[in-house]
Amino acid sequence: MRFGVGVKFPIPNAIALVGKAFARSRMTAASIGKTPLAGKIASRLAFRSALGSVPVITSTSFTIGSNLGFDALIGHVDATNSPTSYAITAGNPSGYFALYNTGNLRTGLSAAPPDGVYNLTVTASNSYGTSPAKSIGVTVGTAPAVVGTTFNLSLPATSGAHVGTVTATGGTPTAWSITAGNSAGYFAIDNSGLITVTSAGASGLTAQTYGLTVQATNALGSNTGSVSIVASAVASPGDGSANAPSGAAQFPSLLNAMAARPPWSVAGVDYRTGINTGVTLKDPATISIAGVDVDTGSRVVTILGDNVVIDAYDFSTGGGWSLNIGSGSQIGGSNAIITNCKFRYNTLWIRNQPGAGNPGTTIRYCEFDGGVTGVDSNAPEFLIDYRANGDHIFEYNWVHNVACDVFGISEYYDDGTISKWTCRFNVMNDSGYNSAIGWHPDWVQTYGGAITEIDFSYNTFAEISGGGAVQGVCGDPGGPWYGGAIHHNTFYCGDSVHINFFVTPYTPGSQLIDVSNNYARLKAGGFGGTGVVFNYPGSEADGNFHDNVNMSTGHTFGSWSVGGTPP
Repeated sequence: MRFGVGVKFPIPNAIALVGKAFARSRMTAASIGKTPLAGKIASRLAFRSALGSVPVITSTSFTIGSNLGFDALIGHVDATNSPTSYAITAGNPSGYFALYNTGNLRTGLSAAPPDGVYNLTVTASNSYGTSPAKSIGVTVGTAPAVVGTTFNLSLPATSGAHVGTVTATGGTPTAWSITAGNSAGYFAIDNSGLITVTSAGASGLTAQTYGLTVQATNALGSNTGSVSIVASAVASPGDGSANAPSGAAQFPSLLNAMAARPPWSVAGVDYRTGINTGVTLKDPATISIAGVDVDTGSRVVTILGDNVVIDAYDFSTGGGWSLNIGSGSQIGGSNAIITNCKFRYNTLWIRNQPGAGNPGTTIRYCEFDGGVTGVDSNAPEFLIDYRANGDHIFEYNWVHNVACDVFGISEYYDDGTISKWTCRFNVMNDSGYNSAIGWHPDWVQTYGGAITEIDFSYNTFAEISGGGAVQGVCGDPGGPWYGGAIHHNTFYCGDSVHINFFVTPYTPGSQLIDVSNNYARLKAGGFGGTGVVFNYPGSEADGNFHDNVNMSTGHTFGSWSVGGTPP
């Protein structure tokens, strides 16, 4: 049998057509709608290509900020062909991320990612199958940026003394270091940003400004910033300006119209009091310090450990937090140091610290905002309540808008006697009568306890627009002041308000207080009128009041009671 030209043998399982036979077969196949012969493999590939519905992930990366918390939305993972489910198949061993079937990528339900770069392996699926795995990068946070800060350091300083805590914006630092300016090794910094004095610094620091370059680092990088530490000898008995916090004074023009003004630098006029400018305040709920209990439900922080330092926290948030130093009958909290904190409404309790004459509480560079002028039924009875013995210091603070007593000093579970109370370099302004409760604010009110020695000096009291009826410095029954001095304070009041300054000797011993070298804007009117009234009632010798100056006239006076023409 003969075949057409061009046929070759053997070719298993295939036939090649040439010539007229091939042409006729191709035409016939086309005419009846059949696919030309190309083998079974070509047919299968064509079938798979026609599906085209397995998802393909198109997202590649996400960038989010720091501290998003739990179950926070990061972004949507996009994919073709309508996925019905998603999964993270690798790169998430700590459960920092969750990928929902909607495609929403979120932070974990029980673990939020710290700053860093994460590579997640992700798939998407639908009824036709699962996509190829895709690597998606998630960048959390940024490199931290150091906030330039100035700290004040009193000399001599002891080894381990706290200078201050450096803060950063952007990402959360995981490590801090001093990279320049510390060749003598006077300072150290820990991974919370706290700068302390080293043993070399305790012996070598002198009165000057030390400029440090501080670096903050996290997984995304590092940045540096400048920190200045102003080291100076303790201003005693000076006016306090050398160790004042950084920033502008609150009332620089307050005394401009006075005939005489104090010859020293006046707190709030010539230098600032309160929180150092540039300090970033933290949430008290984040406090994690040994010996400190944090009750976020009641918004109460309690210090029971000794030598605790609380620096740069905002206790005014959420309607106000209370800070307890010691708690009820529980003895603790000796030598607590509170700096650069803000308070509002709620009371700062200082309770039952052991040992008269031992270190009590030091409160420095803080702001106390009563939140009101005049009426407020929510105001506590005392803003700062001392019910603890020991030597206590309150300095460089700003207290304002108070409708209650500023300081209450009383006996509690223990003696309640303050062996020495130093209250100096503070500004207290615009307090007022609280008609909703019937209180008039006393700056200091003692009852039940006692102050063995008081140093009440270089403070500024200004009633510029307050509610009036501010009853100054008082001692109530059972609360004598046995010794010390009230000196070099500045008392100012506007035209429509008044201050009544009392050292009230209800109990023996108060007459030993020396009241001298205070400057006041005296005006006629007395209690219920306007101006400042220096009133020392009872049989106490007027000689304990001496060398005080009326800023309105420049005249010197002793005490001055209600009525008459001011000296």
